[in-house]
Amino acid sequence: MTSKKAAPAPEEHSDLVGGSSAARRIACPGSYQMEQKLPPSDGRESSTYADEGTALHECMAYILTKNIVDLDEVLGMTFGVSESSPAGYVITKELMRDAIIPCVDFFDDLVDRIEAADGGFEFLIEVRCEMPGIPRSFGTSDVLWRSPKRSGVVDWKFGAGVPVKASYVVDDKTRGNDQLMYYGRSGQHSYPKMFCEDDGTVNPKRIVELTIVQPRSRYEQDEIFSRHNTSIKELEEFRVELIRAVAEATGDSPKIERGEHCRFAKCKKICPAFTTPGFQLAQMSAKLNKMKEEPLGTVAVDWPELYSQLLDYATIAELAAKEIRAGAHAFLESGEKIPGWKLVDSRPTEQYVDEQGAVRHAIGLGAEESQCFEMKTKSPARLRDDVLAPLMEGKTKKAREEAAKAEIAKFTRKVSSGTTLAKGDDNREDAILPSDLMSSLANKLAALTGR
Repeated sequence: MTSKKAAPAPEEHSDLVGGSSAARRIACPGSYQMEQKLPPSDGRESSTYADEGTALHECMAYILTKNIVDLDEVLGMTFGVSESSPAGYVITKELMRDAIIPCVDFFDDLVDRIEAADGGFEFLIEVRCEMPGIPRSFGTSDVLWRSPKRSGVVDWKFGAGVPVKASYVVDDKTRGNDQLMYYGRSGQHSYPKMFCEDDGTVNPKRIVELTIVQPRSRYEQDEIFSRHNTSIKELEEFRVELIRAVAEATGDSPKIERGEHCRFAKCKKICPAFTTPGFQLAQMSAKLNKMKEEPLGTVAVDWPELYSQLLDYATIAELAAKEIRAGAHAFLESGEKIPGWKLVDSRPTEQYVDEQGAVRHAIGLGAEESQCFEMKTKSPARLRDDVLAPLMEGKTKKAREEAAKAEIAKFTRKVSSGTTLAKGDDNREDAILPSDLMSSLANKLAALTGR
């Protein structure tokens, strides 16, 4: 196994397309021109979550590049120092446990698996790669790896929200995550040896593993990663598709399309696909106001249809409202003025400046030491992964985790917290409603009693 350091950073990145915006440009070429109309304050990408993610990426790059074996060496180190985060982020035990260790364990398992199957493994860390055919289009890949039989891309994601998958289904066809496809094809261009055969030739059928590792979120069967196999041929097809989308994005009247790619798009606040439903709501309101003029009992409201329209509007409105508030906040913070609005300090919360001193003082005033602390049982997942798994027998980490899962399952059960709204094409099973359950029980009872 060999590793290499990242290459020097190239020239300034174009705002036309990159790894994080590739999916949006392909699905909605019109997003580019709308983003150009936003105020400069919307260009500030920094947030607490983003800064912490940057710090954790730096930490992973440090560990893998320096080949750190004892992770205790990293505890207390600071990463992610920047203009928006001058103090950076200290790697605490919690960050180590929840974010760093799972990623390191995954990488170690990856190395073991590929070396055993293919007889070799080499990798690059934090390399910036250029997409051929699109000037100044770069992406930074967390990990590019190669074996004699295949190549791979690994992307660390440290968000705790909805898991980001390495593939998704469009028109009944599975395709790779556009961001990873971007890293794969640009990586092949900038580091061709990582994607060719041992003799230097390019094999269109060569397997390229795309993997997203998101330790703070869980996929099916409690996995922290999602994997998809693509090929050199499909990476090139993606590049051609992206070039076409970029050409449309810079042309006249590019297509505007609402979808999952809008989740982190700042242009939602001015996008017709998001503002138009507001006018539709006004039309619905006018329709409902007409009912007030009708005598009671003479108007039949199609509530299923009305709720369908209202829920579609609510989904869009919530996304747009969040972006509008965030954009307005950044606009005011930049020194601009908005008539009728201003910034005020958030509600303050009381925090310790000397926690141990407060405890000593409380005890000195007569409090019992036990009264000053709270103890809470770890969640089933944490008790399983942090406590039981290291105690289990098994040659691999996966085997120990499975053994721990079996042990903790003796004392747990999965309980739904209730029902939630979802679109009709959601792949989860329909919830069993209390009325359906009672009806089912009544039918079973009737069958047993013969009534």
